[in-house]
This record gives sequence, structure tokens and C-alpha cells, in this order.
Amino acid sequence: MLSMQNKLITLLSILFLISGCDSSSTVTIYTAKSIITMDADQPRSTAVAVLKDKIIAVGNLQQVQTATQEYNSKVDRSFSDKIIMPGFIEPHLHPSIAGLLLPMEFITPHDWNLPGKTAKGVKTHADYIQRLTKHEANLNQDDWLWSWGYHDLFHGEISRELLDSISSTRPIIIWHRSFHEIYVNTAAIEELGLEDSGNPQIDFEKGHFFENGLFLEAMDKIGPVLLSPLRYLGALKHATKIIHAGGITTVSDGAFGGADFDKEFTAIKFSAWNRDSTPFRFNILPDGKGLAKNRSHAETLEFINSVQDRGTNKVTILPKQVKLFGDGAAYSQLMQMSEGYIDDHHGEWLMTPDQLEEAVRVYWQADYQIHIHINGDLGLDKTLDIVKKMQQEYPRQDHRLTIHHFAYARPEQAQLMADLGVLVQANPYYVWALANKYSQYGLGAERAANMVPLKSVVDANIPLAFHSDFTMAPAQPLLLAWAAITRLTAEGNVMGEQHKISVHEAMEAITIDAAFQMQMEDRIGSIKVGKQADFTILEDDPYKVDAITIKDIKIWGTVFEGTKAPIEPYHKGFLDI
Repeated sequence: MLSMQNKLITLLSILFLISGCDSSSTVTIYTAKSIITMDADQPRSTAVAVLKDKIIAVGNLQQVQTATQEYNSKVDRSFSDKIIMPGFIEPHLHPSIAGLLLPMEFITPHDWNLPGKTAKGVKTHADYIQRLTKHEANLNQDDWLWSWGYHDLFHGEISRELLDSISSTRPIIIWHRSFHEIYVNTAAIEELGLEDSGNPQIDFEKGHFFENGLFLEAMDKIGPVLLSPLRYLGALKHATKIIHAGGITTVSDGAFGGADFDKEFTAIKFSAWNRDSTPFRFNILPDGKGLAKNRSHAETLEFINSVQDRGTNKVTILPKQVKLFGDGAAYSQLMQMSEGYIDDHHGEWLMTPDQLEEAVRVYWQADYQIHIHINGDLGLDKTLDIVKKMQQEYPRQDHRLTIHHFAYARPEQAQLMADLGVLVQANPYYVWALANKYSQYGLGAERAANMVPLKSVVDANIPLAFHSDFTMAPAQPLLLAWAAITRLTAEGNVMGEQHKISVHEAMEAITIDAAFQMQMEDRIGSIKVGKQADFTILEDDPYKVDAITIKDIKIWGTVFEGTKAPIEPYHKGFLDI
């Protein structure tokens, strides 16, 4: 029950909000079995009133009708047996990855069941090669073979020589499960004009391009082949269905633009992501590393400032925010670990600590919010050292510097992050997909059990958000929440019981805390007067079902900016872009 004080505050907020509105506008009052608001002042309600795209009242039906009695209103009972939550937020999902990978053949360690895309996982070298060879045999003569999902710890070693044995004439490009590596055959090397530049992140003899060897060298040759308009725009249309099926109403890219911001922005502008009918908004987080490929960081800052107003009604460039990179990918076991790896391989840097510090200083002193890709505890050590130095040089209060991914950290690092005002945006799916395998290879049992240590984060009162980094995990916020709550692995055992978090903490991570990390908490993330009318409609209450079933809760659809959007079966049409 609302206190009298809260009722008065709510009523005054409503009157202030609607005082300038045309009273002939129709207010829609949605009723539900329960409305989980994610607003601490009013955690639950059963009715919410929407005027155009804004929430104007929250409470029980009588309270909401009283608050909106000056207006024409209708009661919509479509959700009377359902649960309404704030629209789920996906704060790190790359359209470029979706556009590149979705049309590829998925041959992955684990099953994929997406709207319009299913694939059975394979876990041995023999099964992987059999699937790859079968796919090659089914291609047309002039087709290239593109496949995503290979992982050496599940599928064994591959090489240029092995791929040549599958076809010496057809270009073959195998994209690693991490997205940070590719393997290519000789025909692909020749067709793409790839060269051995001496970059240590290229093994040319093996046909292996990884981290900067891929992103700063090979991608320039591969991109034009993969990014043909019909292929890319069709994949983005497919991705809209996947995003909507996850109950997502707000998406942010994890690093947009690479070295060619204009080209990627044009693609988004003409894609399904920028249509009025698409039931989510898209936020651009500029890639400060990629954009600095041919510029200084100062010039990159100037460029990002110059494009701040380029957005559309569906696509927004996040104001004064930028993405930078530290160590390598978790799926590749190329994160930088303070105690190294048990098999003596080593991690990689996407930006060395000195390079990262140089870039951070430019954006820090420009009062930007900085997002940094960090996976290992050594990468986190170096990053926190940089933050301490920045605070000494140019103290800032609400800087919201955010660590993305957070595959492994030591317990004491959480309190240091809290002391420095550093936030965490994690991918808890790493535990499900990787922890058992990493306990055998690379990390060992103790560190594998401590992957993605989220309890230390919430105990330190650090705002925590989850992301899929699709396709690093399915674009399903409830699945990510489930992974963090249960810490179950693909093999069915629990890894790191002590790192489990509560249902409420997980729900905050896909709603209000995700909004906070994008500086959008005043607009989205909770069901509260004055915010956008973005709702995710669930068939069951995640707080009341057995936690192990949270990932299986059915999603009816969403309400986006006041408009209902039920999930519909996926249909792929000809030239469906």
C-alpha cells in the first residue's frame, strides 16, 4: 500500500505532467496480475496509465482512474493475467556482429534456438569437421564458406592446411566463437589479398588472425565482402525479431562505428532498426579505439562531438560517452590474468595499458563517461590504476566509468571499484558456457569457479548491469538473469555457489541499473510517473517461480512508448530488409 505522502506526491506529479496536455487525449490504463515497477518507493502495483508515450499514473485501478478522471480513458485488460515489468534493456549489442554473423552457418559448442535460426551444438573435433565438410558440400560452386562458432577447447585445433583439405578453391572463413579471431584457407587469403604484416597477432602460416590482427588489418579486407547491402540489411531485419523476442525495448551498441562511423551509421539509418514500427530504440556508443585508427584521440574526441546531433527518432548517439578496450576476449582465453595461465599461453592487449591511459586521459578531461572492455584481473588492475591517476589529475564525482564483460576479477577488486566509482556491466553467460571447460584448461578449477564474481559487486553496492554482447550470449535478458542467479553450467553443475545473486538484484541488472549505466535512468528502467511507457509483458512472475525456471518464462511481447507489440512468429520474406 502507498503511504498518504507517496499518494500525494504521485498525484501532484501527475497533475504537473498532464497540465499542458490536451484533455481530449485518450489515456490507456493497463491492468495486470502484478506490475513489478523496479521503483523502490512503489515496488508493486496493478494498474498503470499511459498518455501517448509517457506513464502518468501508477497504483491500483481505483487510484489510477481517480488520478486521470479529467481525461478520456479506457481500461485495457489484455494483461490482467500477466506480469508487467519495465522494458528490458540490452546495453551492449552490436548491430555489426549481428549483421555479419547471422547469415553464417552456426557450428557452435552449444545449441542455438533463435527466431529464424536454429543449430545443434557439436563438441568434438570429428563432429565439427563433419559438419563443416557437409556444409561445404551443400554450397553452390561460387559461394564462399562462412561459419561462426568454432572454439578450439571444444572442437580441437584447425589451421589453414586443414581448411585447404576441405576446399582448395572455395574461400573459407571460420569465425571463432569469441568474434575476436578468424581462421582462413589459402583461397580466402588470395581472394581477400591478406598479407603477413609481421603483426604478432597474426599467424599467417596457420591462417589465424586474432585481436588487432583481425580488427585492424584483416577486417578492412573482409568487411566489403560481408557488408553488401542486401546481406547486411537483411541480417539486421532478422535481428529485430530476435531482440523483440527477448522482451527488449532499449538497445545500446557496445562500440559503434569502428574506423568508418559514417558507413555504419548510414547502414543503421536505412535498416529496420530505424523504422517507426520497430519496438525498440537504439543507442550508439562510439568506438574510441576504432575511430582513432587514422586519427589522434584528440581528433577522435572532436569527431565524436561533431556527430552528437546526427540521431533520428529511433537512433540516438549517447551524449558524451565513448568505448575503449583493454585486454583480449574471454571466449578466446586472451584476457590478461595476473597469475597467467596453467598451460603457459599468454593473454593479449587490444590497447596496452599505456595506450589505454593516453586515450582515457583525453576523454576523462572532457568529462565523458568512459566504457572499457576488460576481461581479466590484470586488465582490471591496470584500468583501476589509470582511474586512480585520473582522479588525482582531474577529480570527478559522477563519472560512471564502466567495465564491460568482467570475466574474472579478484574479490578485493570489487571494493576498490566501489571506492573509485567504477561500474560493472557483466556477461554472466560466461559461467554457463565456459566455466567447466576453463577449469580444465587455462584457468584451473579455483579461478574458473570464480569467473564473473557478481556477489562481490552487489555487496560493494556497485550498480550492476548485464549484457549479451550478442552473439556472445543469446539476446535474452531473462536468460542472463537466470545465469547470474543459479550459476549453472551447460553441463548442469553449479560453479561458484558463493557468487550467486538474488532475483531482485538480477532484475535490477536488466532494468534500472542498465538504464543508469547509459545515463538514461530518468527516462527508462522503471515504471514511474514521467518515464517512457516501455513494458515487458511476462506470463509468470520471476519473483515467485522457482529460480531455475526464470529463463523459461514466456514473454507475451512488449509495450514500446505506449504501443503494444506482441511477439509474432518469425517469417523470412524475399528481400526482407
